[in-house]
Amino acid sequence: MTATNQESIVFYLDLATKILGKKDMVKSIQSFLEEKLKKNPDTSFSAFYFKEGNEPFLSEEVSNIKELTKIINNDWKTREQSESNFENGLFYCLSFLASKAAISSGSFRVICISDLPSKKGSEYAEALMALVETVRTFPTFIDIIRVGKSEMYPDDVKLRIVSTLTSGGLFYASDSKEFKLTFVGLAKNKTLPDLRVEGGQEIDQDKKTYYENLAKALVQGQIGKEKCSLCSKKTCDYCNEKDDIYKCSQCGTFYHECCAALYSWKFNMGLKHIFRCITCGAILKLEESLVYEINGETMPDQEELPTIEEESDEEKWTPEAEPEEIIEEPVVEPEDASVSESVASEEQKPSEDNSDSKVEMRPGLFGPRPVPKRRSGSKPTEMESTETKPKETEPAKPKASKAEKAISARKSLAERRRKNRSGNGTIRICRVCSTRLKPNDRRCPKCGSPAY
Repeated sequence: MTATNQESIVFYLDLATKILGKKDMVKSIQSFLEEKLKKNPDTSFSAFYFKEGNEPFLSEEVSNIKELTKIINNDWKTREQSESNFENGLFYCLSFLASKAAISSGSFRVICISDLPSKKGSEYAEALMALVETVRTFPTFIDIIRVGKSEMYPDDVKLRIVSTLTSGGLFYASDSKEFKLTFVGLAKNKTLPDLRVEGGQEIDQDKKTYYENLAKALVQGQIGKEKCSLCSKKTCDYCNEKDDIYKCSQCGTFYHECCAALYSWKFNMGLKHIFRCITCGAILKLEESLVYEINGETMPDQEELPTIEEESDEEKWTPEAEPEEIIEEPVVEPEDASVSESVASEEQKPSEDNSDSKVEMRPGLFGPRPVPKRRSGSKPTEMESTETKPKETEPAKPKASKAEKAISARKSLAERRRKNRSGNGTIRICRVCSTRLKPNDRRCPKCGSPAY
């Protein structure tokens, strides 16, 4: 016999016409509840619908069939019958289930029964799709039953996308008999298929902020008196420190921060630093950089990208590509013989550097430029040394092993905790609930009040 998880089901009654009567509706719900409780006794139910004036109403969660049918019987005549509020109602139901998913694990379902197409604009549909893509990994399932005689409706595409994204289905029923058969058939248990090798779902990075706001941070525990629920020890085997003890703010289960980081790396909700409490199932979060550091990995946004070295204009230039210009100096005739003799005598004097009579030309920004000759015995300039020396390739650094990464992570973790303990010589305490604060805490993790 396979184990079943706790399941929460919301019946969203988006019914405005008289195609489906009250008696048929109540009988179908009774048959569904009886069949569902046989498959999973740990199931709770609630009903949602709009009353007159588009007033949303969500009943309390019950496990008794009579209580739920009594609620529907009492308010059947006061329901909204002028229009369909499909998007608004589904927003309400998903928000309610998300608040439940934040404090406990399980399966969450919405079964929508609609008999009138929605006339809301595209902005409503886009906002609904974004919410559905965010909460579907809880897991959340949405099944829709469209009751009516028509074979096609204007919002069929929207309903099909919503149900497909949440591993649900879109069904059609033309009368009460066909509706009952379809409705009772949805009583089977549902599970999401694993999309990762280690199991579970993968959450997109653009949904990370939503889950971080939904999760709760671990609270500092009493040092030296409690044992970690993962390793069953007071002292953490990873960092060998006794003050590395935290607890779940909802149920008080204790964790070493290092043990929680190692556990969250393998058993998370789709983000490495967000996991469920092993006791109560509440969504908990750790510092993301700390989780990657303890597990010896680099965060995705900090990975170094390969750099492409671009050649400079001087490196690309070759003598064949650009011919060397020959600059001819104009010949100036002397006015008298004495001047010509002095010029000739100066030309006959040996030059200070007669090793190379040809002027070396090098390309420049505005065309070829002469390179100044270096006197014998002088040191080469910085430009000449960089141009003449071949580039030395740096030897590739060997990759650190897992053991070396773990050692460096322990050192940095110990240094970080040492700073947190010292706090520049002060201990920060929340003035409202007296919880010990970390130096980087801007708000109290327990009561949320500003940290001073």
